[in-house]
Amino acid sequence: MKLIKSYEKVIVFGFVFSILLMTQAVIFAWSGHEVYTYFLAKSLNVPLDKLVQITPYSYKETRVYNTKYYYTYDFAGQRKFFDPLNISEFPEDKPAIDGKIPALQLLSIYAQFPDFGMDEGLNLSPMQALIGNSQGVRHMRYKLGIIEAFEGDKSFLYFVDMSKKAFEKGDEYWGYRFLSYALHYIEDLFQPYHESPGTFWEVLTSLFDKKVMKMLNNAHYTYDNYLVYLLVYSKNREEVVKIIEKTPARYVSKNYEKLINEVMMYSYSKFPQVHSELKKAFGDILYERVPEIEDFRKLEEEGKFDKLYSVTKDIIIVMTGTIKGFLEEYLKSYQK
Repeated sequence: MKLIKSYEKVIVFGFVFSILLMTQAVIFAWSGHEVYTYFLAKSLNVPLDKLVQITPYSYKETRVYNTKYYYTYDFAGQRKFFDPLNISEFPEDKPAIDGKIPALQLLSIYAQFPDFGMDEGLNLSPMQALIGNSQGVRHMRYKLGIIEAFEGDKSFLYFVDMSKKAFEKGDEYWGYRFLSYALHYIEDLFQPYHESPGTFWEVLTSLFDKKVMKMLNNAHYTYDNYLVYLLVYSKNREEVVKIIEKTPARYVSKNYEKLINEVMMYSYSKFPQVHSELKKAFGDILYERVPEIEDFRKLEEEGKFDKLYSVTKDIIIVMTGTIKGFLEEYLKSYQK
């Protein structure tokens, strides 16, 4: 019995170690945060057309950031964020008017901010020595048997709390802005590759086979990009946007820890299907590189995305309904 338990510990350690090794090159981002959040927020059953007065940053935070990239000034109208698939300047990003910005625009443009470098180059976890960066520590949450790694859930909870503090002192600008950061992390946790990097045997094999490691890295990148592809380029774009706009709010819990735990459990449950369909759709491309826009278009025209699209629609519906429920309940408490 002791021998079996020792063997299990070795397997678990090897599993975790291989995961940490292979995540070194990944930018942990569910791409399209800005566009997705725009369509979701503008269809909320709460008013977001009001102009919010821009206020200076005046907060003492308990988190450390890469301060080179933790901008605290307003940059509406500057199209500040990186653009992984060269999407056009959408949604419209207007400059502030008399020092004010619409609440909808504020929620939208800052939803991509946590991917802009604020979580990079830090010392956050002992496991980080194996990862090689700190971005993944804050944007993912892996559960592997008895092992749990990373703190994407804590990132969501942290910025919800910061938003509450801002709203409670009457600072609507930072209330919405911190809330936008929180949306980024809950959206990230709906991405199945933020819950699991591959099948058990793929992860173990990746310890010895760099091709498998590369494939898993590329699969993560590819599914990140698939969301923004659906929102901007796909022949199904209008259907996807309509789904986001028409999906009703789904109220989970006012307990935000329970809410984010349900999000992670759901996302984890969708991983096997997403991973299987992604590999079927892209095939050997994943062993060579991250697919480009033309690869996406070609495979979609060939019907290779039909099943992947179906399971992704399911995720978008649950993600959208859950986030709408959270936002509507939350904002009704603070909107004047």
